[in-house]
Amino acid sequence: MIAGTHSGVGKTTWALALMALAKRKGLGVQPFKAGPDYIDPSFHHQICHPRKSRNLDLFLLSEEEVKKSFKRNSADADIAITEGVMGLFDGKDPNTEQGSSAQLAKLLKLPVFLVVDGSGLATSAAAIVLGFQKFDPALALAGVFVNGVNSEGHFAWLKKSIEERTKIPCLGYLPRDSSFEIPERHLGLVTAIETREGLEKIQKAADLLETRFDWNRFLVLSKREHDSMYELNKVQSQEMPQTHARFRIGVAYDKAFSFYYEDNFDLLKNAGAELIFFSPLEDDRLPKGIDLLYFGGGFPEIYAAKLSENQRMIEAVRAFYHSGGFIYAECGGFIYLTETFIDPAGKSYPLVGLIPGMIRMTNQLQHFGYHELETLADTFLFPRGKLLRSHEFHYSTWDYSGTFQAAYRIGDRPEGFVADRLLASYQHLHFGTDPELVKTLTAHFEKLKPREGMIHG
Repeated sequence: MIAGTHSGVGKTTWALALMALAKRKGLGVQPFKAGPDYIDPSFHHQICHPRKSRNLDLFLLSEEEVKKSFKRNSADADIAITEGVMGLFDGKDPNTEQGSSAQLAKLLKLPVFLVVDGSGLATSAAAIVLGFQKFDPALALAGVFVNGVNSEGHFAWLKKSIEERTKIPCLGYLPRDSSFEIPERHLGLVTAIETREGLEKIQKAADLLETRFDWNRFLVLSKREHDSMYELNKVQSQEMPQTHARFRIGVAYDKAFSFYYEDNFDLLKNAGAELIFFSPLEDDRLPKGIDLLYFGGGFPEIYAAKLSENQRMIEAVRAFYHSGGFIYAECGGFIYLTETFIDPAGKSYPLVGLIPGMIRMTNQLQHFGYHELETLADTFLFPRGKLLRSHEFHYSTWDYSGTFQAAYRIGDRPEGFVADRLLASYQHLHFGTDPELVKTLTAHFEKLKPREGMIHG
């Protein structure tokens, strides 16, 4: 696991550069991401192709589901690299370790490599590492990486002080250099699907590691808990075997919609769904013969003008729904399905209009974090009264004062929108949270068969 002392310390840069370096050396690299993030895995996907990154989230998923995902996806890899989330011990709340990188590392018995910001530090860097070492002795802290180093002499000082006081190897450094920093925006990094600039910067960071990093020592330290892999491999997979297609799902995937858990796709395919990808930005029609449209999150606010201009796609989505099709949407997809989007400058863009009201973009975070929620309606994905877990992260608000059926209750707050064959909200669901979700969806479409050719894109 590549973890950090705090958010923004550079653990993403290190994780990505190490993945790129491992690929250069001919290794099969299986990437993972701790927590609910979608953006960092988009870079993992690109670097570790053809392998896809998986989210290991101990709030959204049970320990057994996390173990199964880790085991299933890393079984035939040469090396598995997990990028941590926030600071090493930061989790859902200050009183527990739930959702933290430390909790995940201990569960999977992963050696942890700690990224430290060395800028402006000398011997004090050793005090920081010593604090992390002593905070939880059950954690396998295997090595230290340093960011923001001024020179080789600066690194030599840091390395000597850290190793003498903690006995933890200091394996390498990256200099203070903005030329390999990936561009950011309000939700984090600009996604890999939107630009090649970020990927080029990762390769530059990997170039630097060729001469500033002890790769061989890293491999040795990565294997020191190797016996734990045998224990994990004894976890029995309970995934359903892939079956013939029972129903077809059109998945919106492009620069505006790219926030999906890869495990959600696997769970759907294992349940008999055929996934057909399309672009609301570029395509002028939907795939033919689909039963359900799946709109994930992303950045529709960045591409609102182009989405609004693509009236043929907007009309196709409306026609699909009004002719009997089903739609599931999360966050960015929820935005796309409303009547109007208003940007921070006050300019409005008409959108699909299946959800009444308007989305107004703001300059501050509206809701962020994990939730425990209760479902408020019977839908094709879940019955009323079900308890689920979700993650939410957005800067926009939905303005609508009329009556509607909410999808969820989060504390005292109603959230989302349900209408007949439409389920949409700001909530991101990992379908591994509850196996009944995909079972309910599959059973729903089984009841509607035969409907071959009923929907025409």
